[in-house]
Amino acid sequence: MQKLGLAKALIHNPEILILDEPTNALEPEGIVEIREPLKNLAEQHGVTVFISSHTLEEIAKMSTIIGIIHRYILHI
Repeated sequence: MQKLGLAKALIHNPEILILDEPTNALEPEGIVEIREPLKNLAEQHGVTVFISSHTLEEIAKMSTIIGIIHRYILHI
């Protein structure tokens, strides 16, 4: 379902993509299948990708800027 949802979001060639836990409940291979295209969208096609996640380690593998919301305060 995660991959299908991402594919549906990409059909319209968005300039900004907002994803909520895109790698949640995926096996390791599925996580890589999501991570690499998202990195490519940002690096090669200029798409701004916002991702919310509780998995900081995974987000660090695909992000250039990380913001952390702690007690309703955003830290960048």
